[in-house]
Amino acid sequence: MPQKTLRFKIHQDGRVEETVEGFTGNSCNEATKNLEEALGEVTVKNKSSEAFISNQNKNLKQLNNESNVTF
Repeated sequence: MPQKTLRFKIHQDGRVEETVEGFTGNSCNEATKNLEEALGEVTVKNKSSEAFISNQNKNLKQLNNESNVTF
């Protein structure tokens, strides 16, 4: 299991940049939800490639269950 890391960069103008590493799928949103609410309004959110990993696996499992094709 990869190490899970939250990094924060506070800019001189007060903006806070958050980088989340080691989370897959929507688990990063759950891990940062309370912090983001405490820090204030989120203006930009960019997903990394890790955000799509578990969703893709979940979709493949669902597709496999719904069809008679084996992957």
